[in-house]
Amino acid sequence: MVVVAEALSLGRQARKEKNLSAAREHYSAAARVCREENDELAYAHTIRHIADTYLEEANLDEAKPLYEEALEIYRSNLNTKLLDLANTVRPYALLNEIAGGFDRAREFWQEARNLYGSLRIEAGVEECESRLEKLRQV
Repeated sequence: MVVVAEALSLGRQARKEKNLSAAREHYSAAARVCREENDELAYAHTIRHIADTYLEEANLDEAKPLYEEALEIYRSNLNTKLLDLANTVRPYALLNEIAGGFDRAREFWQEARNLYGSLRIEAGVEECESRLEKLRQV
């Protein structure tokens, strides 16, 4: 039986080592268990990590639906932590920016900025403001 925490840890380690395929395998194993256990917030967190690996490879078509599913879960669950939401909105903004969807990217960068601001995470606020400034010139 797959232990979610262990699978996530192995996924993080594989990702650090730039073995994104192995990272996805570990994250996917964790996601299956989360789904079976009806732990939707853990599932959303895990599929966001899978999406992140695809984004690192610039495989936007694989990443996009995973981010969208994670965002849908986070937005519909009253127990969602703002940091989890912010950490999903941020890469989705980046995905839209890379794909040339500048209006959507602005919308998501602004949302991420607001979330990080409410959490007083200055590094997140600064990144979002920098991205928004760059997009004002597009």
